Amino acid sequence: MLGVCCRYAPTKEEAEDIMIEGFASVFSSLSSFRHESSLPVWIRGIMVKTAINTFRAHKKFLLHDEITEAQNIQASTSTGSDILTKLEAQQVLALVQEMPEDWRIIFNLRIMEEYSFKEIAEELGRNENTIRVYFQRARAWLLNKINEQEQLR
Repeated sequence: MLGVCCRYAPTKEEAEDIMIEGFASVFSSLSSFRHESSLPVWIRGIMVKTAINTFRAHKKFLLHDEITEAQNIQASTSTGSDILTKLEAQQVLALVQEMPEDWRIIFNLRIMEEYSFKEIAEELGRNENTIRVYFQRARAWLLNKINEQEQLR
């Protein structure tokens, strides 16, 4: 579960804090586990929710409205998994952790947790088009960082 939390936190220490809080939630709600999924899947969901709640508590999205810009970009359905095949997992994790926090949360929910744009928008209380813009920016940022690293080789 630490690996799940590391994808959402900028530092290992913050990831550990999220994980501890997540396990506290797991233990306090263990009696509500209905066996509709496996225990690890249920725990992972709690860790993701804990990470999102931590994000909400510590950081707000940018205040300006980006709906106009969202209307100008294509509604991409690509998950961006092609990005992940170019580098080792540790390298990708290090790059993702460098992303601006709001982009990192959206990128992780889309790529790692396979949430739809609609689900992400609902979870974060934002407009779906804005979520798409942030995802596209995160994806472009990551591709740029990957290209920079490949040029250094």
